[in-house]
Amino acid sequence: MNKENFKEKIFALIELMRIGNCLMALIAILIGYALSRGGDYSIALITAIAGFFICAGGQAINDYFDADIDAKSSKKRPIPSKRVTRKEALWFSINLFILGNLLALMVNPLASNVALLFTALLIIYPMFLNKVKYLGNFIVAGGTAITFVFGSIATGGVHDLVIVLAITSFFANMGREITKDIEDMKKDKNTKKTLPHVIGVNNSKLVIIVYYLLAIITGFIAHKLFLLNAYYFVFILATSAILFYSTLLLQKNNFKESQKFSKIGMIFALIGFTLILL
Repeated sequence: MNKENFKEKIFALIELMRIGNCLMALIAILIGYALSRGGDYSIALITAIAGFFICAGGQAINDYFDADIDAKSSKKRPIPSKRVTRKEALWFSINLFILGNLLALMVNPLASNVALLFTALLIIYPMFLNKVKYLGNFIVAGGTAITFVFGSIATGGVHDLVIVLAITSFFANMGREITKDIEDMKKDKNTKKTLPHVIGVNNSKLVIIVYYLLAIITGFIAHKLFLLNAYYFVFILATSAILFYSTLLLQKNNFKESQKFSKIGMIFALIGFTLILL
C-alpha cells in the first residue's frame, strides 16, 4: 500500500467513526461526571474516551451491516466507495469496542457493565433491530441519553439531576430519529420497517411533537426541581424555541431542515447543561 492509499484508508476509517456524533457523546459523559461532582478528572477523561470508542465502534459496525443499502443510496460512504472493505470495517469496529471496554474496566465495575451492555446493544441494533427501526430508535435515543448517566456512574453513583437531563435528551433524540425516518422513507422502503411505514407520516408527526414537548417539559422540570441557574434557563428557553421551529418545518414537510434544526437545539441544550456548572 503506497502513502496515498494509506492516507485515504485512514481518512475512510475516521469517516466510519462519525466523529461529530462521538465527540458529542464524549462531551455528554464529561458533563454527567462534572454535574455529579466528580473530582478525579483522570477518571473523567478515561470514561469519556471509553464512551467515545464504544460510540465509534457502533457507528462503524452500523456501516458494516448497512453496506448493501448504502451501495444504493449512500455511494460515497467508505464501504460502497471501496475505500474500506466490509471486513476492514468489521475488524475496526471490534477493535474500537475492545478499546472502549478495556478503558471502562479501569473506571469501576458498574461503568464496565454499562459499557458491555451498550456494546451488545450497538451490535444487536444493526444485526436485528435496524430492519425493525421503530424499535431500534429506542436504542439510538437511549444510547445518547445513557452517555450522561455513564459519566455520573464514574463518580460511584448516579446523580438525580443527571437522570432528569438524560430523560430530556432521550425524548429529544426520539423525536429527531423519527424525523430522520420520515426523511428516509423512500430509501428505507423494502429494507427497514420504520414508524412512518407502520402508522403513516401524519401520525408520526404527532408522535414527534409529543416527544419534543416531553423534552421541553422535562428540561424545565430540571430547572424547577434543582433550582438551576439563569444560564441554563436561557439556553433551555432557546432550545424550546428551536424545537418549536423544528415542528413548524415538520408540518411543512421540510423534514431535512426539521431534523437539522432539532440537532442545533440539542447542541444548545448541551451548552445549557454545561452552564449549570457555573
